[in-house]
Amino acid sequence: MSPITCTLTTVFILTSLTLFLLLGLSPFSMEQNPLKKRRLILVGTKLRITERITIHFATLFRQTRCTLKKFLIMILLSAAGSFIAGILLLGSTGLAAVMSACVLPAPYFYLVVKSSSADREEIEGLENAMSIITNAYAGNDDIIKAVELYVEEKNRYIPLNLRIPSPFDEFVSEIRLINPNVEHGLYRLSAKIKNQYFSEWVKALILCHNDRRLKFALFPIIKAMNDAKAMQIESDGMMVKVWRDYLMTAGLMFAVIPMMRFANKEWFFLLTQTAIGKLLIILMMVIALTTACYVMKATKPSNR
Repeated sequence: MSPITCTLTTVFILTSLTLFLLLGLSPFSMEQNPLKKRRLILVGTKLRITERITIHFATLFRQTRCTLKKFLIMILLSAAGSFIAGILLLGSTGLAAVMSACVLPAPYFYLVVKSSSADREEIEGLENAMSIITNAYAGNDDIIKAVELYVEEKNRYIPLNLRIPSPFDEFVSEIRLINPNVEHGLYRLSAKIKNQYFSEWVKALILCHNDRRLKFALFPIIKAMNDAKAMQIESDGMMVKVWRDYLMTAGLMFAVIPMMRFANKEWFFLLTQTAIGKLLIILMMVIALTTACYVMKATKPSNR
């Protein structure tokens, strides 16, 4: 097998591994009830994987004020910069290509960390929105009208040209103009706001849509969310600290390679020009990529 083929195969494996880790997918996972899953997809209630991914990136771009064009430019610059840095530091085109593939998720990690502050701002107003909608729903037994009441109250004193559509505004528009399936709209609403208590609240709303007698189960969820708000600030500070320590550790790990060029040229040649040395560097890059995915997963606040 030629070196180019090996490099392309390695890049493909790394990219596939990154997608599986970031999206939480597993090729070995089996649905316990495939007939039920098929029925939910046919009726349009549950969200498909592509729909969840689209909503996730749309929410991420909205929170970070980024666009798809800027995101693609960031990916292109990170890939090109890491490829050039790999050639300068390692002196190997193949290793530089692998390094470029490993750095591809970096813009996504950056946006996820940046979105934490937007998450905190949204959560501060989320409890108030949930409380208003719950009180309205307890009075009129109509989920759509309860959400419309909150949207009207929120936008009452905001000029039309200054209004920023929220997930609740989009929920009302989708139900009224696109798809009248309330359960499907609630699933989409839950996917747009990454919060554990909000997800539980939406699930309770879905149950209430089928049995209105369960509407009083909504109030304990709001109370539990209020008790957990203080933990959000502490979690955000811990997330920044963990990422700082991780980046310092990864930087020191890879800084050994260019330092070896000046300290011991023979070792540097064995590390960058032999098959075993290249395999060791690729293993280091894969470990760094894998640990970065797990750090991102572990540093998510507990209420998200």
